[in-house]
Amino acid sequence: LRAAAEHGAAIAAVPVADTLKAVDGNGRIRHTVPRDGLWRAQTPQAFRLDLLERAYRHADRHGVRGTDEAALFEEAGLEVRVVESGETNIKITRPEDLTMAQALLRIRHGREPLAFRVGHGFDAHRFEPGRKLILGGVEIPHTAGLLGHSDADALTHALCDAILGAAGLGDIGRHFPDTDPAYKGADSIGLLRQVMARLRPPGLRLVNADITVVAQRPRLAAHLDAMRETIAAACGVDQQAVNIKATTTEKMGYTGREEGISCHAVALLAAV
Repeated sequence: LRAAAEHGAAIAAVPVADTLKAVDGNGRIRHTVPRDGLWRAQTPQAFRLDLLERAYRHADRHGVRGTDEAALFEEAGLEVRVVESGETNIKITRPEDLTMAQALLRIRHGREPLAFRVGHGFDAHRFEPGRKLILGGVEIPHTAGLLGHSDADALTHALCDAILGAAGLGDIGRHFPDTDPAYKGADSIGLLRQVMARLRPPGLRLVNADITVVAQRPRLAAHLDAMRETIAAACGVDQQAVNIKATTTEKMGYTGREEGISCHAVALLAAV
């Protein structure tokens, strides 16, 4: 702004450091362009109002089109100064620019971007006659369902806990307490969508999830693909990013005695 006030116009810019090549329409290099005196224009750009209006009037009269206001000043014969900036002064134009900006913000605030973050989730519910059995958002034919404040989808609850844990956001009980009547009979797939939405502010995404269902009965093999499809859709990922498997405890323990079902989940998150 000081340079613009003094000279009438100024823009942030950095000297060109890369070797520049002039290339023909067939992708062949014609020659190397000397980079001495070449600068890459950035933002912000500041102009004295009367001069900016003059540059626009000149462009309008002569049919001049420019990629920025500085180009209009040049065409009007007006002086523009450059003020050296830096490579971290980026402009958000393409999707990959957002990735760069997020990384720079994490570094600036003392939080280096982590390559990966891992979380583990576990949930178990007892059987209750007269309830529907819901696992992974899919209704499974059985003589009893699982008892819980919501739909008692132990598979989805375990995954929610794994995702929240990897993100450092606590657990499902903190976000959707069973003391809140708003979640009475809640669809756990809807809760999973809300968990995924909570990953946006810290700039995280789900890379993949691996889930194990422990149940003596019912047999679940015929339903695993439907579960994967439902979970993947709720998480906004490809089905290949979700793995679900089922096992028994060979009739040992509470699952072996068919008192209920338990689920383990592991989630891998990465920076967006």
